[in-house]
Amino acid sequence: MAKLNLMSAALIGVLSITSSAIAGQFPTIKAQNLNKVEMNLPQDFGARRSIVMIAYTQGQQDDVNTWLPFLDQASKKSGVKYYEVPVISSGYSLMSGFIDNGMRSGISSKSTRAKTITLYTNVSKFNREVGVSGKGSVHAILIDRNGKVLANVSGAYSKDKAKKISAAL
Repeated sequence: MAKLNLMSAALIGVLSITSSAIAGQFPTIKAQNLNKVEMNLPQDFGARRSIVMIAYTQGQQDDVNTWLPFLDQASKKSGVKYYEVPVISSGYSLMSGFIDNGMRSGISSKSTRAKTITLYTNVSKFNREVGVSGKGSVHAILIDRNGKVLANVSGAYSKDKAKKISAAL
């Protein structure tokens, strides 16, 4: 009986490790930034570490903007790159030109457009893979060169959230 309990505990431990490893991976996906440059993600993020700001609605842009001073500072200090990634249901992919042109018209900076990459995908599956829950708030995830999620926080910027991201840099 003791052996059975030990084996069960070991199996549960292995399953937990496996599921958390799967839940913390940025998926391989083709996308286009707002400068119309094709990208293969996560490879084309192109840095040892990248911070990906995930948003789901235009109304969440204000929360993303609260992160920008920290992201600029982290970029200068540690060489981390950052990206704004609107995640939209693949059902809207037929309207992607219209949606992206709308975003493009609101962003005059070519460097900001280069860092804005719209993903048209299965949103629930994407969230499960990167390890975030829901679309109700923005998420800041830190990933390595291979897309492994190293840190994950949600909501508008706060010092505590920034410390969690910084600690994983």
